[in-house]
Amino acid sequence: MTRNPPCPASGHPFTPRVVRGFSLVELLTAMVISSLLMFALFSLVGRSGTNYRLSQRKITTISDTRAFLQFIQNDLSTRVADTKFFWKLNPNGSHEFAFIRTHDSETQPDEGDLSTVLYYVGFTADGKKSGSQKIFRRVLDGEQTQKLIEAGTKAAFPARDPATDDTVVYNVVRFQVRPLQRDAAGNLQNWVETSVTAPSLLEVTLDITDDFSAQRLVSEKSWLDLAESTNIKQREAVRRFVQNIALTP
Repeated sequence: MTRNPPCPASGHPFTPRVVRGFSLVELLTAMVISSLLMFALFSLVGRSGTNYRLSQRKITTISDTRAFLQFIQNDLSTRVADTKFFWKLNPNGSHEFAFIRTHDSETQPDEGDLSTVLYYVGFTADGKKSGSQKIFRRVLDGEQTQKLIEAGTKAAFPARDPATDDTVVYNVVRFQVRPLQRDAAGNLQNWVETSVTAPSLLEVTLDITDDFSAQRLVSEKSWLDLAESTNIKQREAVRRFVQNIALTP
């Protein structure tokens, strides 16, 4: 009979250790736990990436809108007092308005120091199968402006041409301008075109969306439907900005 040799340290017979591996159940359990942890990690990373992209689109939208509101406020600050203020509602639910302003005659010496500025919303194509609503800005030269002044209250609303006019804001869902005037008591009320005085304040409301959301709105009808929609899910990418701009008398 063969015996195990004694252990040098203790003198007792040496018993070899039995090395036991993981069972199939243990391996499967470990794999399931690892999979759950990886899934949770990827979900967290995915949500973080989505939130980052949404934040970036929001920041870009806010930046573009603030720049436009500052731009339009600078334009209105040079409006000539006691001249006609043009304002009307478009079929697309947005407003358009125009006013006569002064500008530096040194930059345009041949046109004088007066011009007329028109702001309006229009739909134009961005590609073969896509399009979007934008705010356009049209500037009438000194000669055209002088004709409006001579026509007085009978002056026709300035014409527009999205094909040649400057685009100042993209992805516009709706652009509304509410003219207000003060009554004898100093309270603000809605201004009407038949009023003998120009409005004293404009309440500008701009609904705008980001580039990513705009790609899904390929037709003019889709933009108009979004403007009229009360569905919270549909309008979650639409951001509204409101600013009051004081006018010269």
